[in-house]
Amino acid sequence: MPKQRIAIVGAGNMARARGRALLDTGRVEICGVAARRVQRAESCAAELGCDVFCDDFRRLGEAGPDAILIEVPHRVQDEVSIWALDAGYDLLVGGCLASSVENGRQIAELATRNSRIVEAGFQRRYDPAWEEIQRLVAGGELGAPVMAVTTALWNPDPAVWYYDQEESGGMPLTHMSYCYLNAIRWILGRPTTVSAIANRMRNTAPGRVVEETCGALIGFANGAFASATASYIGPEGMPDPQPRFVCAEGGILPNADSPPGKDSITVFHGGRSEVRAFANEPSPFVRQAAAFLDAIEGRHEARNPPEDALLDVEIAAAVSVSAKEHRTVSLAEMR
Repeated sequence: MPKQRIAIVGAGNMARARGRALLDTGRVEICGVAARRVQRAESCAAELGCDVFCDDFRRLGEAGPDAILIEVPHRVQDEVSIWALDAGYDLLVGGCLASSVENGRQIAELATRNSRIVEAGFQRRYDPAWEEIQRLVAGGELGAPVMAVTTALWNPDPAVWYYDQEESGGMPLTHMSYCYLNAIRWILGRPTTVSAIANRMRNTAPGRVVEETCGALIGFANGAFASATASYIGPEGMPDPQPRFVCAEGGILPNADSPPGKDSITVFHGGRSEVRAFANEPSPFVRQAAAFLDAIEGRHEARNPPEDALLDVEIAAAVSVSAKEHRTVSLAEMR
């Protein structure tokens, strides 16, 4: 079968990482790279074995791509996604589906109308360790799920787009994803409610993110909940606590000190603990890239289709509403 021709919008670290992951499948050639700064597009293209680059993503159509990888700030991402779907391309979107519920809904509708494959870039669902967590919890081996707890602290440069409310779509959308909310709800089931609190203590200039630090409780239809805390204040040297899952008869802890390429989890059950290790080769990025290629070749969904990925955008919107209005928000309100 001929290799899939993939064009990339964006030339940052993640564009390069996902571009390399696509190449590592052995099923892809990168046919063009577009970035706001043409020098960065040229550098990224050269790194990925491509000699086509430009500073206008619309010109990528001239390269004849089969699909588009998008790795740009969220506000621009929406514009690129809508252009690509209108033009008839399948999409691998590097992170969340869109910068807002409204735009996410439009993208999902365009994908359906034009029969296009869209995969959101939450690669944790392709991590063997997290696949085992999902199997254990969904299979009931540890009893009914009770809760998941996770934290993500980071110190971004205030000058970058992550700190810009309009460019990013807000911290609950951009950074709370690093609390693994997409994977957690894949494991725990259907989320129904959100209750959140937020503050902004350090960077309070106009245009900065409204929620600099945010904590959220997400309730699920089965009675379980997830506690997630994210912040753009990360004290130097202080590691994030590892996420953990508590069930009625046991629990699961992903291990932060696993050697590279050999992820592991500790399973607690019946008064005992057991470490389960996973050779993480190929990486979750490569496994997701392969799943995306399977989807576009077989015309079927991968694990993060737009209708499902839209829920992550709705959760982020509900976090913001809850923090602002000091109330529990039903996710039905976001639809």
